[in-house]
Amino acid sequence: MCSCVTMATIARATTFSLPRLCTASDCQTVSSLEWPPLEAIFHWIPFAGCLFWLGKAGRGRHTQALSLLECFMFRRPDWLASLFNRAPYVAKPAARHHGPAGYRNLYPFTLPSLGSLLHWKLAQWWRARPDHRPEMVPVTGGDPAALRANCLRSSVTWLGHASSFVQLAGQNVLIDPVLSSRASPFRHLGPKRQVPLPIDLADLPRIDLVLLTHLHYDHLDFPTLKRLAQQSGGAPDFVVPLGVARAVRAAGVPAERLVELDWWHAVQRGALRVLLTPAHHWSNRGPWGDLNKALWGGYLLEGAGLKIWYPGDTGYQAELFHEIGLHIGPVDFALLPIGAYEPRKVMRAQHVNPDEAVRIFKHVAARKAWAVHWGTFILTDEPIQQPMAELAMALREQEVSPADFMLPAIGETIWL
Repeated sequence: MCSCVTMATIARATTFSLPRLCTASDCQTVSSLEWPPLEAIFHWIPFAGCLFWLGKAGRGRHTQALSLLECFMFRRPDWLASLFNRAPYVAKPAARHHGPAGYRNLYPFTLPSLGSLLHWKLAQWWRARPDHRPEMVPVTGGDPAALRANCLRSSVTWLGHASSFVQLAGQNVLIDPVLSSRASPFRHLGPKRQVPLPIDLADLPRIDLVLLTHLHYDHLDFPTLKRLAQQSGGAPDFVVPLGVARAVRAAGVPAERLVELDWWHAVQRGALRVLLTPAHHWSNRGPWGDLNKALWGGYLLEGAGLKIWYPGDTGYQAELFHEIGLHIGPVDFALLPIGAYEPRKVMRAQHVNPDEAVRIFKHVAARKAWAVHWGTFILTDEPIQQPMAELAMALREQEVSPADFMLPAIGETIWL
């Protein structure tokens, strides 16, 4: 914001009761090379068919073919990791969330089966299309001039979906910036932005720090990261969960600007402290056997006498958020996801719905909160405007004031 601190000034720290960190002698690298089992080959025959169809499909079927392709990317054999060597992983037996072949959640988590995913995607073809009304999503152009002039006050600006701009303790911080027209690896395919981008990156103040929660395309966007890496005066510093730095470096971010964190580990940047908190989710980037080879999480930002928390993508586990609340609560301001939750059979373990978001609000004893992760991209089955009505209902049922858990406009700024 008003000054630039290089990554050399960031000091690593641990907090609370952490498991013993493994040493070089008791860590094991998971990188054995094996030929694919026969069932894995049969698993990939439909995947190859989707690739073929994607090339041959008529204009109206590209999105459907891509959706099927996503199913096989989601549930693919892990032996590709060793064949392509795209996602090295080091197991740390002392940490409960470090599994033998990838990171894992603290509470039971089962990925949807390939069959349930295919049933969901294929059903979208013959089912009536949801009545998406993006014109109902509130959007404002914001006040980038005020943000550029600000050096003293703390503020949060919602840029749409999971992307937020935070000014705290003398730092300009971007969280999960996805400022492109699509949340996708493809320029002309995949989830398209349904509402205008409220503030372009060029209109924001110079970015000091970028926080990324995990690898998914609606949270980590290569075109946006490339722009940040090339910003005037040098790339900002990046804080990411374990295993995510590899992808960020591929976007052109210098290695010396990157620091990786495990859950409950923190970094200090000037007067701002950033802590990585656990989440109930999963990770992958592409069909390379990288399933859960990179960690996921949320961030607590502490500075200027304030605590701002964003949990990242997460399913609801009462025990997990009770524990998080004991460690970090009360929170002054929370950015809580409320969208991308239908069908619940597929999404329950990985994305909270509005009712669960309000429960999390209570777990961390948040003073104020904004509803985010909705109204920007069509990722799941609920109409894009539906989270608004469901949040209002959840607030009434749980006796939380809408003045405390607020529904912001995309582009809106709150001064804390």
